[in-house]
Amino acid sequence: PFFLRPFCLLGSCCNMSDNIPAKLIGFPLSNKEWILSVIRGLRNGIMCGARIRFPYIIQAAVYAVMFREPGSTNKLRFVLKQMFHHGRNLGLFVFTYKTICFVLRHYGVRGGIECWIAGFIGGYWAFGESKGISGAVNNQIVLYLFARGIEGMARSLVKRGILPPSLDIKSPGGFRIFAGFSLALILYMTDYESDMLRPGFMNTMNNLYYESNSGRLAPPVNFTPIVLVVLASLLSTMLPKLTLDNILSVIDRVGPHQPKV
Repeated sequence: PFFLRPFCLLGSCCNMSDNIPAKLIGFPLSNKEWILSVIRGLRNGIMCGARIRFPYIIQAAVYAVMFREPGSTNKLRFVLKQMFHHGRNLGLFVFTYKTICFVLRHYGVRGGIECWIAGFIGGYWAFGESKGISGAVNNQIVLYLFARGIEGMARSLVKRGILPPSLDIKSPGGFRIFAGFSLALILYMTDYESDMLRPGFMNTMNNLYYESNSGRLAPPVNFTPIVLVVLASLLSTMLPKLTLDNILSVIDRVGPHQPKV
């Protein structure tokens, strides 16, 4: 159709391949199998979202039973609701994305352009809510995916020769540069533009960098063993046996062990 020609042209201008990779099945719209495919995608999205959230439900339930603190039951209710919202939003996104991709590929929009179109529409609809329980879930998912996307794009730029191999974050040196840039950026924002960061995140940063400007030096009793172990490991440059891995090897000696195959 004429309204899809600009996208086909854009794909050719970007030097994107017209071929569909083997893992991307391009059913014709006359084949009912594409409908079953998107329904299965909806099902898998719902199950995947529930599977991701389930450990948080167990954690909240154990916390509520063990500590019986005020609000712990509300926390359990909250994470239980998050599980359903996560499953719904992810399922809807997979359903929308696969449907649009099948249609676009059927009409010749391929090579990656269809991914951008379907991904944007699906993300805008399924993960665009920013308020309430669904918004809390979406914020976590979108920020996580954005970070993974930046990581993947950085590796892609190295692979294409746009960035030098020394900046490949899969290499030890490249990851150190990536870590340094990330921490420098967030600390600049913390010190000079803190109003641009989320309040919950800034609570942690305030505790780390500003509340430590004054107060008692000794840690609370329940954290003292952890602090002492970490401080001891900082002496490993002079005493190699005090590396953190060596100190924590005592944990490997506790409890039953599954024999190595």
